[in-house]
Amino acid sequence: MSKQNDIDLLLEAYENGMIDMDVIQQQLLVKSRKKYLEKHSFNIWQGKNGSYYTYLPDEHKPRGKRLVRKKDRRTLNNAIVEFYRANEEDPYFEQVFQTWVDERLSYNEIERNTYDRYCNDFKRFIKNSPLNRRRFSNITEEMLETFIKTTIRDYKMTAKVWGNLRILIRGTFKYAKKKGYTDISITNFMGDLDLSKNMFRRRYFTAEESVFTRSEERKIIDYIDSHKESLINLGIKLDFETGLRAGELSALKREDVNGNLLTISRTEIMYKDENGRCVYPVREHTKGRDGMRKIILTKNAVAILNRIMELNPDGEYLFMYNGKRTRGNYFTVHLEKICKKVGILPRSLHKVRKTYATKLLNGGVDETLVIRQMGHTDISTTRGFYYFDNRENSEAVEMIQKAIGGA
Repeated sequence: MSKQNDIDLLLEAYENGMIDMDVIQQQLLVKSRKKYLEKHSFNIWQGKNGSYYTYLPDEHKPRGKRLVRKKDRRTLNNAIVEFYRANEEDPYFEQVFQTWVDERLSYNEIERNTYDRYCNDFKRFIKNSPLNRRRFSNITEEMLETFIKTTIRDYKMTAKVWGNLRILIRGTFKYAKKKGYTDISITNFMGDLDLSKNMFRRRYFTAEESVFTRSEERKIIDYIDSHKESLINLGIKLDFETGLRAGELSALKREDVNGNLLTISRTEIMYKDENGRCVYPVREHTKGRDGMRKIILTKNAVAILNRIMELNPDGEYLFMYNGKRTRGNYFTVHLEKICKKVGILPRSLHKVRKTYATKLLNGGVDETLVIRQMGHTDISTTRGFYYFDNRENSEAVEMIQKAIGGA
């Protein structure tokens, strides 16, 4: 019989005058103690001195447990019950975080790769911090602010890394407040938190590192055209014409091609399975706000796609090797090899995407169309993170010369 059925029977007996409340309370206490004692997995033993011993979980100890000694068995049982009751009623940060993130995954609010990122951020920034050595109810706003500012400083965080950690902290505290573990309103706290921009490490990228110049792009295309035709080479050429993310390129299917329109409706993701191995499934929506977009293809892009489909007429995905889908990172590996062979700085496929965005903006393409092609929510993302001046030095000199009117 389940625990809930037992409680229902006791309450029914009380309502029918068959038992008084003191007996009910005593029965519930006994059942509560039994539940906590059954939860205890460590051995209990009596030492030669007559005292009783066991271990209790303690993640802050090197072995993950701490020794407990009591004068008799009943006192030791009381300590065990109190430990598990306190953990249930007033948990540590890690317990609340784990429950929150597990629940979000179970309801499909987040995907497995996001779950992995949250867990990795927790292990990196919080697990061994003072914040995780206190029960949740004992965490004050002052402690939380000190933790945040100290962590940003000690880990030399960028604003982006802090943004990811902020999501984790905010979600855990909102869940804790809902469960009654804290009175802190994390929304108000974060709204009042004053973090200077000077606290964050700035990452500077030169144009040479971030985009390809026209002559570099020409070298890559010429190299591809002068070597044996292959799907992966054609994929790199296609990316210079479309600016797709590597995962989007990897997940393309024949059905996505419709004349001069290409539907981007899925992408490859990566996470680690229960054995710690990386897996690369295809997700049926993209990173963008709407999860799907249609981009306009150039005549050259249409020709490349037609050739890809001729080389791979029966494959489920456009890019396949030995019957398996070509993973997104393979395009980057292959592109970097080509860069080395043509004597230019090796760069990833993401830099092709930035090059594409730069060409659109330099070409005066309407901003609404730019964000549609890129799959961004607004033009500030494109301009702020994807645009770099990729003009050749001679071209820049000529433009400045014309602007100032010199001879």
